[in-house]
Amino acid sequence: MDNKNLNRLASCIAVLGALVISCSDGSSPQGQGSGGSQAGGNTGTTGAGGASVPNGSGGSLPATGGKGGGGAPGSGGTIVGTGGKGSGGAPGSGGAVPGTGGKGSGGSIPAAGGNTPDGGLGSGGMVVGSGGRASGGATGAGGSAPIDGGTAGSTGLAGPAVPSDGCGKATTAKTGNNQTISVGGSSRTYNLFVPTNYDNSHPYRLIVSYHWLNGTAANVSDGSGTAAAWYGQNTSTTGGGSTIFVAPQGLNNGWSNSGGADVTFSRTLITQLESQLCVDKARIFCEGFSMGGSMSYAMASAAPDIIRAVAVHSGGSMSGSTNGHNKPVAYFMTHGTKDSVCTWPGYGLPQLQDFAKVNGCKTPDPSSSASAFQALLPQPTSNKGVCLDFTGCTDGYPTRSCLFVGDHTPSPDGTTGWVPKETWLFFSKF
Repeated sequence: MDNKNLNRLASCIAVLGALVISCSDGSSPQGQGSGGSQAGGNTGTTGAGGASVPNGSGGSLPATGGKGGGGAPGSGGTIVGTGGKGSGGAPGSGGAVPGTGGKGSGGSIPAAGGNTPDGGLGSGGMVVGSGGRASGGATGAGGSAPIDGGTAGSTGLAGPAVPSDGCGKATTAKTGNNQTISVGGSSRTYNLFVPTNYDNSHPYRLIVSYHWLNGTAANVSDGSGTAAAWYGQNTSTTGGGSTIFVAPQGLNNGWSNSGGADVTFSRTLITQLESQLCVDKARIFCEGFSMGGSMSYAMASAAPDIIRAVAVHSGGSMSGSTNGHNKPVAYFMTHGTKDSVCTWPGYGLPQLQDFAKVNGCKTPDPSSSASAFQALLPQPTSNKGVCLDFTGCTDGYPTRSCLFVGDHTPSPDGTTGWVPKETWLFFSKF
């Protein structure tokens, strides 16, 4: 073998060594914790990812993460394959050239330790589950991974954008409170937020944010001691600038949804916004706390034709459910195990189990009895929460739960804590 080929072989061996080191490193540059406790342990084995491709001067490009399965849990570890979304690859001249973070589960997810970059996608708690949106490799030094607010209408689990009738048209819809709409001959009100630099040629995601019982639309749009404005989704590190928000006002400050009236109100409001503004019809979401979470669940069961995903915080079934509903809707929930209002597991668990079934998830097995299903969920030890991604779900319809030790609250560690970050991580998959 001539010197040229020997040099190539030596370079390949050196790069493979670097990749092995990056997969077994104990630091967590893009882990799921932002100061939350995480159990130590070995990392899971790397899932199937893209093939490595030579690139760069003196280095080699780590594999772009494919849609492979997440790593198997390490001995004693509690984190399996829920990676952040960022650029992968170890840095440095003469070392590996940073790779492009993939959308699959193939990236290396260290078990514990290390620093989470400011604005990273991770939550503050332990994470258990398979296959997250891991990057193709470890994050490069100095290359923090901010939350990707994304571009509304960008390709994700929901596919290409579906522009509404309001795209390309001048609009009179503006940010403001106490706006009115006629629904079945009755006047209902809502608060609206339109991005400052609104572009009528650009389809925006729409989040319908429901207030809690005895709360108001203003509590949601303006923020309160209970929750940050728009549940923390309208910030520079979440959906700010890429999302239209609307907060409907419930009758008697609640969402009893008598005779389906609140579902009808929500449908009518969404239709009006689609005609007035450039909305991405493939990316319409619902979020709410307590009875607002219950209303989000009701919308998932009654309006799966228009709702892509929901985030249910400490909710239940107070707003009802559509009997026999069988259309999948991506489902994310958070709930405190010490909730004294919507007590766990009587509230929260049945709705999670319902959509785990409808979404075709296999593990944990939603066909189990309620008690057996609950026993399969990881148990939290603090208010930082422990999250689980269900596996085997219908493609494009993830189901995720985050439990925490705490009472009735949408965000157990403050209004800007881990729950808003986890919610955005879920919504921004689409």
